[in-house]
Amino acid sequence: MKRYLYKKTYGLWPFLSLLIALSIPYHLRAQSVDSLILKYTDKSGKVNIDSLIRSSKTAIFSDPDQAFNMAKQAVYFSKKQRDPLLLGNSYRLLGAYYNDARHHFDSAYYYYGLADSIYHVLNTKEAVDESSILRLNYGAIKQKQGDDLGAVEEYTEALRLFDRMGNEESRSKTLNNLAVILYGEDNKRAEMYARECVEIARKNKDEFMIATGILSLVSILVDHVRTDQADPEEITTLLNEMQQIAETNNYKHHLLLYYYNYGVLHTYRGEFKQAIPLVKTAIDLARQAGNEWVLMQSTNVVAEAYYANGQFNEAHKAAEESLALAKKLQARSYEELGWSLLARTNAHQTKYQIAYHYLDSAYWLRDTLFNENNQQHLAYLEMEYQTEKKELKIAALEKQRRLYIWLGFAGAVILLVALAFAYIRYRLAVNKRKLAEEEAQRLEQEKQLVAVQATLDGETAERTRLAKDLHDGLGSMLSLVKFNLPQVTGEAAVLETVDVTRFQKAIGMLDDSIQELRRVAHHMMPESLLRYGLKASLTDFCSAIPIADFHYFGDETRLSEKMEIMIYRCIHELVNNALKHAQAKHINVQLVQEEDRISFTVQDDGIGFDQEQVTEGMGLQNVRQRVDAFQGKINIYSSEQGTEIHVEIDFKKRR
Repeated sequence: MKRYLYKKTYGLWPFLSLLIALSIPYHLRAQSVDSLILKYTDKSGKVNIDSLIRSSKTAIFSDPDQAFNMAKQAVYFSKKQRDPLLLGNSYRLLGAYYNDARHHFDSAYYYYGLADSIYHVLNTKEAVDESSILRLNYGAIKQKQGDDLGAVEEYTEALRLFDRMGNEESRSKTLNNLAVILYGEDNKRAEMYARECVEIARKNKDEFMIATGILSLVSILVDHVRTDQADPEEITTLLNEMQQIAETNNYKHHLLLYYYNYGVLHTYRGEFKQAIPLVKTAIDLARQAGNEWVLMQSTNVVAEAYYANGQFNEAHKAAEESLALAKKLQARSYEELGWSLLARTNAHQTKYQIAYHYLDSAYWLRDTLFNENNQQHLAYLEMEYQTEKKELKIAALEKQRRLYIWLGFAGAVILLVALAFAYIRYRLAVNKRKLAEEEAQRLEQEKQLVAVQATLDGETAERTRLAKDLHDGLGSMLSLVKFNLPQVTGEAAVLETVDVTRFQKAIGMLDDSIQELRRVAHHMMPESLLRYGLKASLTDFCSAIPIADFHYFGDETRLSEKMEIMIYRCIHELVNNALKHAQAKHINVQLVQEEDRISFTVQDDGIGFDQEQVTEGMGLQNVRQRVDAFQGKINIYSSEQGTEIHVEIDFKKRR
C-alpha cells in the first residue's frame, strides 16, 4: 500500500501528457497565424503546408489556440491545393490538438478517423507510414482514458509496423509510452523500454526524445532508490544531461520536471534540506506554465520535506495547497496524502480533534484507493494474461503460417514437376505423332518418287529403243532407197524433162527426211549425252537454235545417267516452250555445277504470262514432275519483260 502511494506521489503522472504527446518541443515562440502563413508562402503564392503542419505541432502545448488555427489553415490549403496526403496529415494534426491539448477524445477519434480513411484510399508508402503512426495516436488516447490493455494492443501493433518500415523515431515514442504504462506494475520491463527509447533517440540525435526518455527512466530509477536498487550517480548524470538539453532547446516542461525529479531524489535519500529549494523551483515553474497537476505534486513533495525538516507551519501551508489542487483535479490519491499530512501537522500542534478528522478522511480514501488499486492490479494481471495469450496465439499462427507457406511451396513444386512431366509427355507424344506423320509422308513421297522414277526410266528406255529403231531400221531403209535411185536416173534417159525435175525433187525430199529422222532420233536420246555428258549435248542442242545461247559454269564431273537425262529433258522442254509460246527473240540457257549442288536456268525476253491466271501446260508439268523426282526446287519468275525458270537440286538431300 505504501509503495502504491509513493508511486502516485512521485511517479510519472506529472508528465504523462508530455510522454503521450508526439514529440512536441516548446521552442516556437508565439506568432500570428497570418504571419506564419505568409512566412511559408512562396513567390507564386503557394503555401508550404508541410512547414505549416510542423509549426502547428510545435505550438500544441505552448499555444494551443494558435496550433488549432494553423491546423485549420493547413486543412483549407490542402483542399485548395488538392493534396490528399497533406489533407490527411492536417486532419491527424487536428486530432493531436484535441487529444493532447484539449483532451476531447471523441473529437480526436473523429479527426484521426478522417485521416485514416484518406491514408487507406491513397495506399502509397507515405500514406501507409502515416497510417501506422495513427496506431500510436490511438494508443495514447486509450492510455489517457485508463484503458491500459487497449493502449498496449495499439502500441504493440504500432511497434510491429514501425519495425517493418524502419521508423525508428516513432518506435522510440511508442517504447516510451509502454514504459509509462508498465511503471509500477512491471518496473523491470518499464526500465528496459525506457532505456531502449533513449538508445534509439541518441542514435537518431533526437534531443526531444532523449530528454523525454530520460524523464521516464529517471522516474523509474528514482522509485528504486528507496530499496537501494538504483545507482544515484547514474540518476544524477541522466538528470544533468536532461537539464542541458532542456536549457539548450528551451524545453520548459522538461526543465520543470528536472527540478521536480531532483527534489524527489533528495527526498528519497533523506536529504530534505537539499530537496526543498529544488522542489520550490519546480513549483515556481509550474505556476508560470499553469500546470496545476505538477504544481499539486510538487507542493505535496515540498510539504513532506518541510515536515521531515521540522518546518511544520510551512508543511501545513503546502499540504493545504496540495489538498485544494487534488480536490479540483479529482486526484484522490493526492487528496488522501494531503489529508494524512494535515493530520500529522495538526497532531504535532496538539490539535487532536482536527487531526482525527483529517486522519479519518485519509483512511477512508486510503481504503477506496486500495480497492481501486486491487482492481487496477487485477486488470493489469488480466492484461498480462491476455497479452501472453495473444502472443502465444500469434506465435502459433506464425508457425502455422510458415507451415502453410512450406506446404504451399512444396505443393507448387510438385505441381510444377507434374506439369513439366505432363508437358514433356505431351511434347513426346506430339513429336512421336509428328515423326510418324513425317515418316508416312516420306514413305508416300518415296512411293511417288519410285513411281515417277519408274515412269521416267520407262520413258528413257522407250525413247532409247525408238531412237535406235528409227536410226537402225527406218533410217537404213531410206538410205538404201536413196542409194538405188541414182541408177534409175542413169538408166532412164528417155524420161521427159518434166519427169526428170519431179524425180530430182523427190530425191531432195528424201534427203530432208533422212536428215529429219536423224535429228529426231538424236533428240530422243542424243548420243553426245551418253558419250560426253551434259555440257557437250546441251552445247550441240543450243547451237542448232539460232536465238539460243548456252553457258556452263563450275565442275565438269559427270553425273549419274538418270540425272543427266532428266536435266537434258527439262532444258529441252523449257526451250521448246519458249520457242512455241513466248515469242522470244533471245533465249539464254545457263548451267552451274558445284560439288554439292547443280542448278540450271532458262531465260527468255518474251511476252511472259500470269501464273495465277494461266494454267500450266503438259510440258511444264512434266518438268515439275521430273524435278520433284530428284527432290529439287523450281522457281518461276514471269513478267512482261520475259520469263525466267530456275531449277536447283541439292545433292545432300538425295544422300
